[in-house]
Amino acid sequence: MPNIKEFKFENKSELVAKLNKNVIKALSTGIEINGKASMLLSGGTTPGPLYQSISQSELEWEKVFFAPTDERWVAQDHKDSNEKLIRETLIQNQASNANYIGLKTSPENPIDGQKETEILINKMPRPFDIVLLGMGTDGHTASLFPGVQDAIEAMDENNDQLCAAIKRGNGEVDRITMTLNCLLDAKKIILYFYGDEKLAVFEKAKEAKSLSLPVSYLLHQNKTPVELYWSV
Repeated sequence: MPNIKEFKFENKSELVAKLNKNVIKALSTGIEINGKASMLLSGGTTPGPLYQSISQSELEWEKVFFAPTDERWVAQDHKDSNEKLIRETLIQNQASNANYIGLKTSPENPIDGQKETEILINKMPRPFDIVLLGMGTDGHTASLFPGVQDAIEAMDENNDQLCAAIKRGNGEVDRITMTLNCLLDAKKIILYFYGDEKLAVFEKAKEAKSLSLPVSYLLHQNKTPVELYWSV
């Protein structure tokens, strides 16, 4: 198992301040070495304050490329869209001229839209300088959910696609997600979440690689270093 660095904080504001510095340093280094930098962004409500903090930082933002790690197949201005969250919290202030690549394309479903999304992702500089991921209490990360066949295929080490359509069923909105291999095509992965319940899931995932806890696939590989940022 690779060396996983764990950073645990007594409060969320301390975590956000430290992670903000980490992100800006990684992007700055990417720009310095390659003339541009890229980052994949977690959706959900957790990273909102972090994105707002990052947006206040000084950087050559026109040289930075952002994309989400996954997206619900909804309109870009839908309340559940990761793009809406990211544009309203991160692509603001100092970072208003950063490059954003959305995953939602014009076809009616992500199966038909996958090829168009793949072309868009290919515009991102790779390897990604940093990939920011959250985790659910079920052990999912990005839209790699346990018990979902599409997710199992997206986590296959022989899957050379950058993104995959995820049909969840049970009335859930279909999604598009980066594949495991795409997520691992990075200089660093940050796993970022709050609470004791999720920390217990993380500890369980460290024990063994298991399809029942997709996040374990990030923790049991030797390609990309992983850092945990956690607070109560």
